[in-house]
Amino acid sequence: MGNFQNLAEILQQMTRAAPANAPAVKPLAIGQDMAAAVVRSASADGLHRQPNHEELLIVLEGEGDFQVGAETRAIKAGDFIFVPRDTVHGTVATHIEPLTYLSMISPRIDLQKDVVWHDRPPKFLIV
Repeated sequence: MGNFQNLAEILQQMTRAAPANAPAVKPLAIGQDMAAAVVRSASADGLHRQPNHEELLIVLEGEGDFQVGAETRAIKAGDFIFVPRDTVHGTVATHIEPLTYLSMISPRIDLQKDVVWHDRPPKFLIV
């Protein structure tokens, strides 16, 4: 992870490293107070919440339905989503594979300890 990265190159790396239908995560930055990653979502990755974290998502590729709290909306490349702390959220469905987004979370997160899944967690490939 460096200070400067290119999203097009990262998306190409993710495509080479994991099958198109597999959920994948490419960590980009881990700072003292925040973390960022590119996340590729499979059809429905399951609802979850981060009790102590806020998240901003920017859709890079694809189209799908995303839920934040009680609201579900259709999303597409160029949209951004703000998720307040402790709010149930997640990809409900994808329409054009893959649905890929840039995720920025504050404060820094430990995905094993800080995420509460409402279903079983998806098996993300770290690429």
